[in-house]
Amino acid sequence: MRLISCYIANFGLHHDKKIDFNPGLNSFYWKNGEGKTTLTVFIKAMLYGFGDNRSDTERAKYLPWQGGKYGGSLTFEAGGKAYVVERTFGKKQAEDTFVLRDEKTGGVSNSYTENLGFELFGIDREGFMRTAFLSEKSITTADRIT
Repeated sequence: MRLISCYIANFGLHHDKKIDFNPGLNSFYWKNGEGKTTLTVFIKAMLYGFGDNRSDTERAKYLPWQGGKYGGSLTFEAGGKAYVVERTFGKKQAEDTFVLRDEKTGGVSNSYTENLGFELFGIDREGFMRTAFLSEKSITTADRIT
């Protein structure tokens, strides 16, 4: 699986933002408060959605600051084929939408379901964040290459 790009319509402080990913490792060196963590939560939300309303505080935390459509899209490649997952989020899980499209044709694809992240990686939402994201707080001086 490889990320190609994402479009953030509205998610936390991000609004109308397109990000292209390079093959291999991608690093983001944005200043504090410019949305690095928000980007990682957005990617997780595109792959996994949000949890149920009782246990998911992220849904409320990342409601768009400026209002508008809550969500966006993520373009990725898996199994030699490119897809675009589009999700919008409401204040409740019942208001969320999910569409998976074939990136080449634009048609709806049934290759994966709303459980996209688990189907791709075989791990749940929390496991994804523990394996795919390294916070600057989790890196000590001994881990840095000079």
